[in-house]
Amino acid sequence: MSETKDNRIESFMKMAMSEPLLSGKFKDFISELIPTVCRSLSAYKTSFWLYRNEKDEFESIQSFNAETEESSSGKALDASTFPNFIKLLKAEQSIHVDSTDDNPALEELTLDHLIKNRLTSWASFQVWNDNRLFGVITVEWKTKKDFIERDQFVLLTSASMISQCYDALLRLKEDFLHRNELSTLKIEEKEKEKLAKKLSDHAFYTSHTIRHPLSTILALIDLIKLNWESRETYEELLQQLKLETMNLDDAIRVMTAKIELD
Repeated sequence: MSETKDNRIESFMKMAMSEPLLSGKFKDFISELIPTVCRSLSAYKTSFWLYRNEKDEFESIQSFNAETEESSSGKALDASTFPNFIKLLKAEQSIHVDSTDDNPALEELTLDHLIKNRLTSWASFQVWNDNRLFGVITVEWKTKKDFIERDQFVLLTSASMISQCYDALLRLKEDFLHRNELSTLKIEEKEKEKLAKKLSDHAFYTSHTIRHPLSTILALIDLIKLNWESRETYEELLQQLKLETMNLDDAIRVMTAKIELD
């Protein structure tokens, strides 16, 4: 039995607590996320492109084809080959186009990709990390797609989770360095174990309890920006933002208490 749209969204939202995400296993997480996004948006193909600032190109990390159920990576998009397209991807947070659009900035995409591959709709969303462009998520449909709020939320949350997973990877590396530093200190073995456990506990709590509401808050802020003119949607998102902020405040209070007790 095929999944309903609500079930697809529910399975996507479970990604916010997936083990690879919280553990900073970046490649494993992308391998889970990209197919899940594809199914959640009823898309033909979804991809994640990592931005290489030093080369000014987007490198294809993974694509998922819903028809073949296969994942793959492809060639990089560099500025010399796709100058207008690369410029647009770096400039626009969110892009949505279909094969009937008359947009000079997207003409090469429409002619060389959409029409050539018998696609109708295409969308992208930027991923940011540490105040820099980290990559983009792209989605393709074979039928005309009206880009609704639910679709925006999926891409916003996906971008936030990708950034969150990369942060977790960096924290994992930092924790490893701390452990190495502890091993060189001339202190009692029990004290080393105690310090190492505190570091691990703190990292675990941060990943599992703090990052979840924080990533949702970041996604909601971007979603509010995209729906600024809709008063009803704006009010609903604002209420959700307040709720997630309270959840984050509670999590921080618990973490502070844990630190004080330790």
